[in-house]
Amino acid sequence: MSDKFDVVVIGGGPGGYVAAIRAAQLGAKVALVEKDKVGGVCLNRGCIPTKALLACTTLFEKFQKAENFGITAKDVSIDLGKVVERKNKIVGKIVKGVEFLLEKNGVEIIHGVGKVGDIPARATILATGSTPACLPGMSFDGEKFLSSDDILNCVQVPKKLDVVGGGVIGLHFAYMFSSLGTEVTIYEALPEILPGIDEEVIALIKRMLSRRKINILTGTRFNPAQASGKALICVGRTPADNNIKVNEKMETGTPGVYAVGDLISQKMFAHVAYEQGIVAAENAMGGNRTFDYNCVPYTIYTNPEIAGVGLTEKEAREKHSDVKIGKFPFAALGIAQAMGEVEGFIKVVADEKDKVLGVHIIGPDANTLIGSAALAIRNGLRVDQLALTTQAHPSYPEGLQEAALSALKRGLHSIN
Repeated sequence: MSDKFDVVVIGGGPGGYVAAIRAAQLGAKVALVEKDKVGGVCLNRGCIPTKALLACTTLFEKFQKAENFGITAKDVSIDLGKVVERKNKIVGKIVKGVEFLLEKNGVEIIHGVGKVGDIPARATILATGSTPACLPGMSFDGEKFLSSDDILNCVQVPKKLDVVGGGVIGLHFAYMFSSLGTEVTIYEALPEILPGIDEEVIALIKRMLSRRKINILTGTRFNPAQASGKALICVGRTPADNNIKVNEKMETGTPGVYAVGDLISQKMFAHVAYEQGIVAAENAMGGNRTFDYNCVPYTIYTNPEIAGVGLTEKEAREKHSDVKIGKFPFAALGIAQAMGEVEGFIKVVADEKDKVLGVHIIGPDANTLIGSAALAIRNGLRVDQLALTTQAHPSYPEGLQEAALSALKRGLHSIN
């Protein structure tokens, strides 16, 4: 171990390894302490492995609809063991890629558990993340009561699955296992699933869940004694330390100590951790960066996808006297018809001065489309600037342009 570091980062997840790389780019001598594999929850037990699994189940569903495209595909089956094997290979490859980036940036990786002061440095960045939360009085046993970590390595398709929690993680797994033929029931203690998501998006996704015979019980607490099969507990995540607070510069109450990611974040997204890691690293090296939550996009990888950024229609109406709404259905989009992906819509929310406040999408390529919407909101663009931006034809971004035109009562391919 080197004798002296400028910056020590504790935790090698999205916030931690990005902070380490950015600090090194700014000339710091950096140590990164990680007890497991770099990449954290997102890479090893979250974002990437779940999407690798979903890619397989989504393709399996497409094969089952092949006749709609004039293709005969008989006796199509899926081997969950091989699906998990593929997922592990993808994760392993990306972990090596992150290790390579750290090495090439001169970051020294120290395997172990650390705390502030263990390794002398000018600044310390805490990025120790979170763990799956369980219900009071319960514990994960890896067999009947599963965490999201546990179910990622499930190689047998369960006959029944109770998904406890109707948030993003719960819906990902509900979709995945319903695709495999599992009988799925979602339990949500709140009055509605997907808190914070646009109401019209929720209404449509609920209809689609019902069509897949996924049972949704809102306002209902899960009783472990009545579990019908396996139970996946998705009731949120618990920070490694609940007592750490930061300001907009990611500074804690201790001079020279910063914290980022799930440990302190109001929104536990990897992309939030990335940005917070950059802010912390730059400030640790004498910068003056701040972070805010006003323009954080989200994506839910259901089928079709859900994505959004900014204010929902309800939130906008609570804050503004006059709100303009533009909607465009994917069914009216030529590319969607050609690709056989016609369900869903794009909604643009604007204020009385035509400033874009929010964009909400349920439909194909939502995760890609939301990038343009985030750029618009981040830079304070008006609806007409979206509406007058020419998009390629045929393409899904045309739908965003049409939704903006609709907000101005100038829609060309839908009724205003």
